Amino acid sequence: MVAKRAQSGLGDDRVNEFRDGWKALLAATIGTMCGIFTLTNYSQGFFVGPVTTEFGWTASQFFLSYTVVMCLALVTGPLIGSIAARAGLRIVGVVGLVGHSATYVIISFNNGSLLLWYLSFALLAILGAGSLPIVWTSVLNSWFLKHRGKAIGITMAGTGLGAFLLPPVVEFLISNYGWRAAYRGIGVGALLVSLPIVISMFRERARIVAEGGGKRAVPEPSAWGMTRGQAMRTARFWILGVVLFVTAIVVAGLLSNFERIMSEKGFERGSIATIAAVMGLTIIVGRLLVGALVDRFWAPGVAACVFVLLTIGLSILLGVDMTFRWGVFIAILIGLAAGAELDLLAYLTGRYFGPANYPAIFGAIIAFFTVGAGVAPPLFGAVAQAFQGYTTILTISVALCLISIALFLALGKYPAGGATHSRTLA
Repeated sequence: MVAKRAQSGLGDDRVNEFRDGWKALLAATIGTMCGIFTLTNYSQGFFVGPVTTEFGWTASQFFLSYTVVMCLALVTGPLIGSIAARAGLRIVGVVGLVGHSATYVIISFNNGSLLLWYLSFALLAILGAGSLPIVWTSVLNSWFLKHRGKAIGITMAGTGLGAFLLPPVVEFLISNYGWRAAYRGIGVGALLVSLPIVISMFRERARIVAEGGGKRAVPEPSAWGMTRGQAMRTARFWILGVVLFVTAIVVAGLLSNFERIMSEKGFERGSIATIAAVMGLTIIVGRLLVGALVDRFWAPGVAACVFVLLTIGLSILLGVDMTFRWGVFIAILIGLAAGAELDLLAYLTGRYFGPANYPAIFGAIIAFFTVGAGVAPPLFGAVAQAFQGYTTILTISVALCLISIALFLALGKYPAGGATHSRTLA
């Protein structure tokens, strides 16, 4: 009887997914906006100048801290996925937000020690790991089925909100109060915004069923899906991992070096902050647009189209004399790609390998992404320094975009399990 009720109500559940799951969705979006990935990706480019000027470091030395954070995800990503499956998503998310914000305050007290700088960012990677997208997107599997792509898009739009808000805020704090106050301000501010919402709203779904004239809450039934070991034995796992590594190099390299690339093109810091804010808005649009498109169309094809646009944008950046309008146009294309990337990472993981063991598989997949994102900033900086400008690394990025397009298309059809699975209660 319970199974029949669950099956007959499935259509209604799908219609009411956003009505029932909006609190978890809002909390996931805010958690993403205030988490380690967003704050680290969209603020570090504005700190590099002031910090290196004060301490006499090179840009490559500064950005190596970013590499430390991202490469530690080889350990923290899979580990957090496993811990979240046991301890619960909300506990892990809260600990991650607190640890992430506290470490930003610790970073602000650096006295010029490069070793301490790297150790501080290693601590950031460990204490802030619970605020990675693994946690925030995992909760969606219990609330959304038909509209999961849209829900992922909305959640990952949190990075776009951060990309829109952070550049002007960070630039204002650095210009008026110094880089130390800026680190403290964004760390504490992110915690004050996110913690109350996550504590009160971020919960996995429990299904209410009738029983003996009353009602009780039961966990959502098991979904289809591979184990992490099974997924890692498939070719798709490695194709997806490699394409995310390649695209992360391009996107993270562009985002982290955006201020310096635009400075090389003749823009002043104020104009760059404005252009970066436009890029942040575009990231939000990209998240929502890609989330809607993958619910209707083959996701790897959508990904290929996005990176075709980025290839065009990079070609324009290489071949056209930059004006403010061109700068905004380039920022829009970069923003679309940045907006698509994490959506696709989350959606493709669930679609090809199933939601049953999503946190563990996502934790393994995101390791490819974070290593690429960690290597990119110092790589871009080092190549720019070696070749007296960003032309060479931007040309390489065009080639990497073309490779990523081919790899996305090589993923092939979705497995049958995702299309045939329906949620039932035994």
